[in-house]
Amino acid sequence: MSRVVERAAKTASSLTERRRATARRVAAFMALTLASAGCAAQGAPALAARGGADPGTGAGAPAPAARGGADGADAGASAAAEPIFREAESLAGRYRVIGVQLFVLDQAAEAGAAGGRGAARRAALEAEAARLRAGVAAAYAALVDAPALRAAEQRPRALLALARALQDSGDARGAEARLRQLALEHPASGEAAEAYLALADLAFAAGRLDEAVIACDGALRGAAGAPLRKRALYVKSWSLRGLGGRSATEGAMRALRAIVQLGPARAGSLEATIDEAAERELVELYAAHGDLAQARAFFAGAGERAGPRLLGEVEARAARRGRPEPPDRPAL
Repeated sequence: MSRVVERAAKTASSLTERRRATARRVAAFMALTLASAGCAAQGAPALAARGGADPGTGAGAPAPAARGGADGADAGASAAAEPIFREAESLAGRYRVIGVQLFVLDQAAEAGAAGGRGAARRAALEAEAARLRAGVAAAYAALVDAPALRAAEQRPRALLALARALQDSGDARGAEARLRQLALEHPASGEAAEAYLALADLAFAAGRLDEAVIACDGALRGAAGAPLRKRALYVKSWSLRGLGGRSATEGAMRALRAIVQLGPARAGSLEATIDEAAERELVELYAAHGDLAQARAFFAGAGERAGPRLLGEVEARAARRGRPEPPDRPAL
């Protein structure tokens, strides 16, 4: 199992970042991209089942909840929460800016352009980052834990942001507790799907692969757009591969096929990297473990765009595997 986790971490490090030494790089990337692109586009959710139903697009799926909406949101509570939420967001924005500055210093150090002043600057920024990180967590917690603000529409967003702040500070257990609270108390919110995916990342990183699969299914049942669904399906595929066994391997192949079925992502995005990896890994897995007699029907489920091409790659691999090895020297 450790080899599976190691390979998955290398393939999808943006999904399951586990090394504290690169945390600032991830924070900078998030600050530069997610702020403008959003964490997850909205779309029709899908129902994924461990080793069971196809996790692709399902008919009759429930409509996504509005972004940031809370079940039974109260206008008065939302108005009271707004200044607290804006203050927390302001602190979080300042923290992200420092993350970008630290990232620039890291790049300069790698290029050999950082001197003594760079080290002093880094120390000052790291101290400010630690102060702001604590302030961000406290500000979001003030909103989340106020009984009078439980019905505020900002609460799901604040819970998700609080969980991320706790995780960034190294408190994985606290982050996990807040993510579970979000999923339990605001199941119809758009943030619930993000919470389940974050729980899947934490479980996968800790080697709790059964839990990771269940959390991925939770993300896929929620208000997940195509980008988030691809990330959840990819983590699910690796978790199932780590569990091993025929049923889990078949489930992993279905998860990868569902990624392909969703269609190509924007070039250069994280999801485009997942698309490429999913196609490659699906061919490898099916060629090694799939039923060639059922290959045509299986890859028809990948869609008209990619299905025939992937089927051809699997059949070509099977043909090469069936050929006799060439002799070391010409036969006389």
